Amino acid sequence: MILSTYLPFYRIHEITIYFTKNIEILKPKNAIVYIDNIFHEKQKEIVARAVPETIEVRFGNWRNRNNTWTTMLRDFREFNDEVVVVDSDNLVGQDLPEIHRNLSKYPIYGIIDEEAWSRGPHHFLARSRKIGELEINGAKKPIYAYKVYEGSIRGLFRGGSVFFIGPKQVLGFSRLPDPEIIDRVERALNRVDPWLRNFISDETLLGVIAHLMGIREVPWTIGSHHMHHGSTLGRATELLVAAAHFQFGRGLVREFGLGEFRRYMFKYLMSIGRNLGNVVG
Repeated sequence: MILSTYLPFYRIHEITIYFTKNIEILKPKNAIVYIDNIFHEKQKEIVARAVPETIEVRFGNWRNRNNTWTTMLRDFREFNDEVVVVDSDNLVGQDLPEIHRNLSKYPIYGIIDEEAWSRGPHHFLARSRKIGELEINGAKKPIYAYKVYEGSIRGLFRGGSVFFIGPKQVLGFSRLPDPEIIDRVERALNRVDPWLRNFISDETLLGVIAHLMGIREVPWTIGSHHMHHGSTLGRATELLVAAAHFQFGRGLVREFGLGEFRRYMFKYLMSIGRNLGNVVG
């Protein structure tokens, strides 16, 4: 198993606070950290002092999570092994190794944190179906399957992205996307204004990629603790979010020409019109 995480430079403290503990629990063959917003050699010197030598560090100045993800997915193919990616502000549960052994038979699986589960993840459950249970040390965990593409007419007129990977505090990959898929999705993403790309969630990008891999549902269960970093500002302006998704959808239509990407683009074109109306009103 390869274990990885990704984070911006200003959150490198999470590597020693959380990621090193995740390494202890999962015991991977290799541990890799991707650090964004690196553009100066002095930053690399700071990272070298802060990160244990046993962890491989890869740098970039992608300036958003999605371009980081396309780089990661391309890099992971060099290992020819299962890959587990954990969000940098998560501590995995002691039972995640056993969860991984059971769910790694699927191409991709996801993990929701205990805190979100206890609050009631209705937005995830509404798009999921229960497919089984795991029993670990006498405790039962439900397994759900999340639908990555919501292509119904009703879905075009309600909240939530047309494409979404589901819970992703941890994602396990036993199969990776083909390089052509990564390259073409990345080209679509690069047609989005750089200042808008952060308004597209990485769950959406990953949902698009899973759909192109032929995956219709991604199984998920509970298995981490989310230690919120608290550095994110409030909700983004809906108009900017809609503009970002529209540009991404338009890029996907240009690359793949599929009807589902046209529906995705159309949903956010309608959202732009609605939100412009609200601004003018």
